[in-house]
Amino acid sequence: MKGVIMAGGKGTRLRPLTCQLPKPMVPLLQKPVMQYSIELLKQHGITEIAVTVHYLPDEIRDYFGDGQEFGVHLTYFEETEPLGTAGSVKQAEAFLDEPFIVVSGDALTDFDLQAGIDFHEEKDALVSIFMKQVPCPLEFGVIMTNQDDEIVRFLEKPSLSEVFSDTVNTGIYVMDPSIFTYIEADKPVDFSKDVFPKVLEEKAGIYGYAAKGYWSDIGNLDQYRQAHMDLLNRDVRATIAGSEIQPGVWVNEFATIEEGADIQGPAFIGTHSTIRSHAKLDEYSVVGRDSIISDFATIKRSVVWDGVYVGSKTELNGATVCDGVTIGSKTAVYEQAVIGRQCHIADEVNIQPGMKIWPNKRIQEGSVISQSVIWNDQDTAQPLLAGHRAVGVANVEITPEHISRLGAGFASDLAVGGRFLVAGDDQPFTRLLKLSLAQSVQATGMNIVDIEKSTIPIMRKTIADHDFLGGAHIRVGHDQRVVIELMDTDGLPISTSTQKEIDKIVTFNTYRRVAFDQVGEYEVNNQFNADYIRHVYNQVDQVLIESQRPHLSLFGLEKTSTAFLADALEELGCQVEVSTGHYEIDEISLTMTLSNTELGIIIGETGEFLTLVTADGHILTDEEKLALFVDMHLSFSDKDQVTIPLYGGNSLEAYIAKHDKKVIRTKASAREMMIAEQSVQLYCYDAFYACAHLIQTLSERDESLQSYLSRLPNESLFKQEVPCQTEQKGMVMRALMESLKEEQVELIEGMKVSHPEGGWTYIVPDQNEPVFTIYAQADEPEMARVHANYYTDQIHQLLTRTSTVPSM
Repeated sequence: MKGVIMAGGKGTRLRPLTCQLPKPMVPLLQKPVMQYSIELLKQHGITEIAVTVHYLPDEIRDYFGDGQEFGVHLTYFEETEPLGTAGSVKQAEAFLDEPFIVVSGDALTDFDLQAGIDFHEEKDALVSIFMKQVPCPLEFGVIMTNQDDEIVRFLEKPSLSEVFSDTVNTGIYVMDPSIFTYIEADKPVDFSKDVFPKVLEEKAGIYGYAAKGYWSDIGNLDQYRQAHMDLLNRDVRATIAGSEIQPGVWVNEFATIEEGADIQGPAFIGTHSTIRSHAKLDEYSVVGRDSIISDFATIKRSVVWDGVYVGSKTELNGATVCDGVTIGSKTAVYEQAVIGRQCHIADEVNIQPGMKIWPNKRIQEGSVISQSVIWNDQDTAQPLLAGHRAVGVANVEITPEHISRLGAGFASDLAVGGRFLVAGDDQPFTRLLKLSLAQSVQATGMNIVDIEKSTIPIMRKTIADHDFLGGAHIRVGHDQRVVIELMDTDGLPISTSTQKEIDKIVTFNTYRRVAFDQVGEYEVNNQFNADYIRHVYNQVDQVLIESQRPHLSLFGLEKTSTAFLADALEELGCQVEVSTGHYEIDEISLTMTLSNTELGIIIGETGEFLTLVTADGHILTDEEKLALFVDMHLSFSDKDQVTIPLYGGNSLEAYIAKHDKKVIRTKASAREMMIAEQSVQLYCYDAFYACAHLIQTLSERDESLQSYLSRLPNESLFKQEVPCQTEQKGMVMRALMESLKEEQVELIEGMKVSHPEGGWTYIVPDQNEPVFTIYAQADEPEMARVHANYYTDQIHQLLTRTSTVPSM
């Protein structure tokens, strides 16, 4: 049997808990309400589950994913417009090709589902409704059954004078797929108001199963608090996260309870939270993960979510406090008060019973809150990240405060006690930012390893080869812009999901805060730079290179990467003439023709990217460099595949096939290329690695770069960039799609347009920069240029047309 979880509820009566969170994601003892529904279905052997979502659906998808982590398989069905209970389930009709059970994602129950399923099968019913007797049935659908358990009367949310029973519909149903004949597609349809009355009228087989056990629809804030108490009282047969360290006191891993703290069960303390000495948690107190309850603070019958700080001598009495709230010292919060996400409550504030404070509010010191706080002017924070990087003008857009939030946000998503790698260039402001970031990471309980001056390729390789959970490289460019590159535990640029998680942590102020004596350590270790160089040296014949003493010209914009590459190449056995500063390409070309060097190398600021120049001043194009790197890969790698970006030409693919290698095409991003190649060391993203292998190749073959290029496949590829603000990229892509015939276009990270006369144009919206990149390939260079210019003009016209539309 398959299952359905209805998870589209807004939870309006639970606001402000649900202002930024769908009701199924509201936490109960550190788990979303919906997780209990999943666990109940799994307990009864139901693992194929449809989930209907509507309000803030990404919150649900991001947390539960495909369900694998929870031992089930989830398939999502999203309502773009509210479709009602039946209409939402109708969307899953193709999935529900056998009898199925429907449960609510925002209710808590421990019903024996199998008993209800057996009842349904015994009755050969079309619909079986789980029923429950309640003291006040006015908010539910009231049911009356006959002696055969067949429903004979049904009334949704009756008035007091209309009540004819205390037995209500719990919203849990076992159904046969033929129920869908009663539900019109793509229209709002409700089971209780529309479908069940029809089934009842036609006597098609609708039965009521008198379920035994616990059930709460958590319809209001009182019921939400009561659900916590019922779980702690073990009135609900459900799994509580953590260990029961004393009767009724549940504590999760890495939580700290200091000596002198007073915990009265039943109570719950979440992961990584700290209860300070002399703090007191009375019965039915709940503290989520990553929270700190300060000394002499008192928590009574209150629910505290994640990342909350409660100051010294503060009292919470029957309150609910959401994620990321800071409450100062000597503050009192009374019964049924609710504080929304990311609020800042200053010292000595008095929040009266029943008051609600909506998210992102600041309450000044000494205030008495006797009316709910809903509206308040707040500055909207801009996203910290542009892709996997943070970029901005030094000490204007990127400040020590900014980078502290970024570091704490990233580290809060990583494990306490892990190691975090930092490095950067030799700018004084970089060192300041690095210290700010390091301190914020240490404050989350992670240990910093600083390799001081280094390049991004060294950082990637170091993280990949050692037990680091992440890293950050900081540099200040010649344009006075700071770039902070974040890397994951594999040395890759962080994923989109990690970017979202960091943004969420920073936006909602849910940083992990460990106790002051649990902060991480700081270590300086330069050995990793030398380890990386040795690793590259071991892949080439240094004796051969030293014997030939190749003569190179090195041009660099940034001192750290240029000095590193110059030193490494000289130690490899090369003669290196170094020029540092801003040079025009034509100047470099002329310099090469006038020099007696064999090879010119232009190194980028990060140590990742290089441009190659032949002895006669020819600057390699992107397609020539790609062909060069592919040929080197064929020589040095024993892998049976070669990864190339999507814009790679057809002749290059044919060249790879001649070497009996498989071609893997992927997005032209560092993360996608590295994942496909299963390595962080790629020629296109590691300048020294590429240089060493190129010099080895030229030395072995005793030939010049010009000669080497002449033997490689040649593509007529033209590339150019078109400025476009991020918010306009969607409009441009849509307009271009509307102007093209469907059969011409292939949608892969942008659009690839095939031309009838041969060749193609590939239009890619840059993930990090406000530009479109256009690649055009044709048999002749001029035709490639014509295609690229055509789409450049099209984008310019669209942007111009948009900018001239008068604002309303």
